[in-house]
Amino acid sequence: MAARTYRDYGECRAAFERMCADVGKLAGAVHHTSEGSGWVWRLRDPVGGTVAVSSRAYERHSTCQAAHERFRALLAELGSGGVIPWGDGE
Repeated sequence: MAARTYRDYGECRAAFERMCADVGKLAGAVHHTSEGSGWVWRLRDPVGGTVAVSSRAYERHSTCQAAHERFRALLAELGSGGVIPWGDGE
């Protein structure tokens, strides 16, 4: 889930494409929820701004960590292809 808001679809799409291309530069970690009753993951840009967060809280740290790793792997796979298959002809 995006951690920032975007003015329009194009700006959001461009940010996602940058995130895929730059995934190796993004720090990420698993943290307790603000309520302290679960786990969430976050990806941060090189200056510390949050760019993506888990869409839900996880009951177990290990499950959250696995979801974080799968998300990063997906971003890396999409970013390595050069063109993200949006399915809209672009």
